[in-house]
Amino acid sequence: MSPTPRLRSDLPFERIAVVLPGGGALGAYQAGVLRVLSRLGLRPTVVAGTSTGAINAVVWRAHDFDSRVLERAWSEILPASIGIRWATLLARTAGIVIAVFAMVQALLTVIGSPAIGVKGPVWVTQATTWLFASAWLDVLAWLLVAALGVLTVLGSRLAEEWLARLQRPGNRMLGHTALGWVLVVGAAVHLAVWILELPWPHRFSAVVLLLGSVTWLINRPGRTGTLSRQMLARILPETGGRGLWGAAARRHLLRQLVREGDAQRLSAPGTTLMISALALDSGRIAYFVAGDPPTAEFKRKVERALGEVVHVHNAKQVIEAAVASSAIPLAFEPVVIRRREFVDAGQFSNQPVVAAMAVGVDAVLVVLMAPRTGPRPAARGGTMIELGARLLEIASWRELQIELGELPAEWASERHHGATRLCVVEPEAPIGNGLLAIEPRLSIEMMRLGERDAIDSLARCGWLDPHT
Repeated sequence: MSPTPRLRSDLPFERIAVVLPGGGALGAYQAGVLRVLSRLGLRPTVVAGTSTGAINAVVWRAHDFDSRVLERAWSEILPASIGIRWATLLARTAGIVIAVFAMVQALLTVIGSPAIGVKGPVWVTQATTWLFASAWLDVLAWLLVAALGVLTVLGSRLAEEWLARLQRPGNRMLGHTALGWVLVVGAAVHLAVWILELPWPHRFSAVVLLLGSVTWLINRPGRTGTLSRQMLARILPETGGRGLWGAAARRHLLRQLVREGDAQRLSAPGTTLMISALALDSGRIAYFVAGDPPTAEFKRKVERALGEVVHVHNAKQVIEAAVASSAIPLAFEPVVIRRREFVDAGQFSNQPVVAAMAVGVDAVLVVLMAPRTGPRPAARGGTMIELGARLLEIASWRELQIELGELPAEWASERHHGATRLCVVEPEAPIGNGLLAIEPRLSIEMMRLGERDAIDSLARCGWLDPHT
């Protein structure tokens, strides 16, 4: 059995920063690395985190750099634990469809049904045969629409190509005007056959006219069309038009994990806790700093790099910053802090190595969740969310190469008393099944990999006692 590794007693670094980038479900790998740091007794001066790394950093700090609660959480966490609930998304979609359908049917019952409409029961007794024929015409029309819907689903991309070919520069208004005239004529025909008591698919005709009018309205130029499109965006099946899911689940999970430790540690002096998020109003990377207050020199360096410093003073503010940092755009709604909206900054600055160095440290340990050699090979296909996760992974890799390339030479390669100032822990090959593939079995395996890679990397960087 190999001896337990130990930090060098003469490790030449006094102020060490631990940087934990974002990576969604791959954050379990970081928990394995933090397990090693906990056992080694490494107490960093700075802990910087982004997205899932911010959540790991907050929990680790709240438990005084003990990783056991964090490891337990990753071994139990499910997609619903952080708010990824497809059932609620489906429920919202179904609720909206049912509500709209019910309102349309109520309206059509009044204005489009000859059986219950303005003429009332007397008309029914005089035209039973005509009503029967009209009802069957409605059924036939809806069956044709259903068949068209199936064909549209199967050939949606082909239909998209046809529409693109039909579209010509400058003819958008012409098509909008033509649709308006078609609706006027259709409404006149519908009204005429209704008054003349002719066989006609009345309900189908009224629905088509209603949907056509909505289409015409939301494509109308000007303020009316803009307001209509905004209203449509607000009732889409997601959280107010800003993301598929909200922040409540992540906030609750983080509060619960912090409560098991000591929340006061998050803002206690002695360690700087740094959480990065993207400010939507300014486009700058906001660094929420707790613990030791940020210096004026640190603020100047951050501002020169198009960033800003936000000093947070208590556990509640720290937790809210971590929730904002993990708000993956489009997947999760933005988080409001001090009347400003923030989201995950991972696609712009996923591993804040330079920001951590600006605090005034003499060594950095950064935990990557993908090899520096490049992002994982990706097969064609996949869902929209999987594509978004792929783009975040690529952006993170590209930003890392730029950031590492800007490091001073003595940080990138030279050793200081036998140890490198920059120690990178990274997997040998891509791990997990993607940023949103949260599964306890995979998380446990990733923690094992993180533990193994941490020991190997620390030894290679000269941070461990060679006799252990």
